[in-house]
Amino acid sequence: MTPGFLRCGLAAALVLLVAGPVAAEAPPSIALTAAQAREDLELAIAAVEAGLPDIYWRQSRRSWSQAKARARRQVAGVADSRQLYAVLRPLVSRTGEGHLSLRRSAALVAHERAQGRFLPLDLHFSQDGVFVVRGFGEAAGIPRGTRLLAIQGEGVEALVQEAMAGLGTDGAIPTGAMREAGGQGYARLRYRLRGPERRFRLKLRTADGAVVERAVAAIGYFDRPALNEPEPSPLARLDWLDERTAYLSVPSFSNRRYRAEGASFERTIQALFEQIDRRDARDLILDLRENGGGSEPNESILFSHLVARPIRKYASVEARGRALAVTDLSGRRYEHVVFDDEELAGQRLGVDGRLYRRDGLMSRPAPATPVFGGRLVVLISGDTFSGGAELASMLRHVRRGVFVGEEVGGTQDGNTSGYGWELVLPNSKLELDVPLLRFRHPWRGERRDRGVMPDCPVPPRVDEIGQARDAAWRVAVSLLKQNWKAVREARCPPA
Repeated sequence: MTPGFLRCGLAAALVLLVAGPVAAEAPPSIALTAAQAREDLELAIAAVEAGLPDIYWRQSRRSWSQAKARARRQVAGVADSRQLYAVLRPLVSRTGEGHLSLRRSAALVAHERAQGRFLPLDLHFSQDGVFVVRGFGEAAGIPRGTRLLAIQGEGVEALVQEAMAGLGTDGAIPTGAMREAGGQGYARLRYRLRGPERRFRLKLRTADGAVVERAVAAIGYFDRPALNEPEPSPLARLDWLDERTAYLSVPSFSNRRYRAEGASFERTIQALFEQIDRRDARDLILDLRENGGGSEPNESILFSHLVARPIRKYASVEARGRALAVTDLSGRRYEHVVFDDEELAGQRLGVDGRLYRRDGLMSRPAPATPVFGGRLVVLISGDTFSGGAELASMLRHVRRGVFVGEEVGGTQDGNTSGYGWELVLPNSKLELDVPLLRFRHPWRGERRDRGVMPDCPVPPRVDEIGQARDAAWRVAVSLLKQNWKAVREARCPPA
């Protein structure tokens, strides 16, 4: 160590003593004027109305008009992009289009991490109630599995409704939002919709049935340690429960995720069903609980290995037009091309001015080989969405399989997804992603704006989070021990 180095070190130390510790860099500003907030709101409304093929598929004209009026009243008091998000997110959720998303800007993300204050609980939502998974800070001593009855005097029904408004749903399905609100999901969405809260009044029911109330302080973003769990594999997996009973987990239909693993969805499924056929399987459990969809037509590929005869899958696949355009209050024009020249050749112009897909409406042009013809039990959940929900709807339509678990997260009669219009709002930099294709099945859902319902309802339990072989799996195994052939003959065993 040289004298020069010592002099530099001493000089630096003296500077620190005089100036004090270096302050953390302040997050970028998220401030908005009232005029800027209004401009972004009106642009978002215009884009949603211009892009969605049928904005009134899941709501009435009156309810949309009332929702817009309410948002326009609220935006008058908006002073930053977090407050605008809190106005705009429930408005777009009102459409009942689960693929319609609103993403925060980089500045808003940075602001949330630096200054956000959050509920110090990770939660589990189910039809049986809301339960504590983990507590932090002053809530660290609350045992896992404690039932949450209320926050700030609001019961769990209000919390579920808030999750549906803050996360978006397909139709009026609660389970998709309940799955997304799990863990730290609800704490984050609560902050985004309500802003910072200093303390929370909790009403809890303990394991011995006692009802207690506690007040706990909010925590910062980094006061909740990450679990750092590995990303689960997207690849379909086959296990054998006995010589004639197979369990097939299909967690994704995404070609992108399969390519990242050096695999192909179609070849993977083909190989697995060839193995099922070689071993002469009699029974199959198909697990779609984690399947949030992915790439068309992978749901049809899987369907064709379960049902021999192709079916008409879509009554129509439609878009508003070849290109879309809206103008904001400052006169700036925003355009988006839906179909290029090659894609346009596959569309026909309807009398209503919309574009309709010519082909690709069948489940598959020809039957697959091999086709599994044995007994089928399908595991479903609120995370079963998009293409996963479509497959569940197709199987329900042809009465193929007994369904176990909870209502799927996607509506039974179709969805609006496919191509998206990613529009960055000019002032807040919030990003609106509007789905542009309506995929409509030729059958009606058993309940309007709801998903496929389980024949055997088995809500996920807080003590089995992350376990594939949970209560629903055990019910599926028990069903296959019964002596039934037709689906209508199966009887639900206790969970």
